[in-house]
Amino acid sequence: MNPLFYQYQKEVLFISTKKYYQFLNWISGEFDLFLQDETNGLKVYFPEGNFLIKVSTENESVLAHINLSTNAEKKGEDILNKIMSVYKRLLNVEYSY
Repeated sequence: MNPLFYQYQKEVLFISTKKYYQFLNWISGEFDLFLQDETNGLKVYFPEGNFLIKVSTENESVLAHINLSTNAEKKGEDILNKIMSVYKRLLNVEYSY
């Protein structure tokens, strides 16, 4: 029997590709104890599932798509909150000068 999977999706906007790659770097550091694959975006595997962050660009906008799959609902919410916390920290650094 297959475990039930919970899917979470978010999109976050960046002012430049440089900021997007800084975000990926911070996320990678935040989850450095887990297996990571940077072949096509950033995919991080954790015991209950994984998440993938990929980018799409239109004109000047850089949009990151975050897709998370897990069989543990609470764990998925916690990890998504952690990702969004990193994003908010990055925005605070961006606008703090």
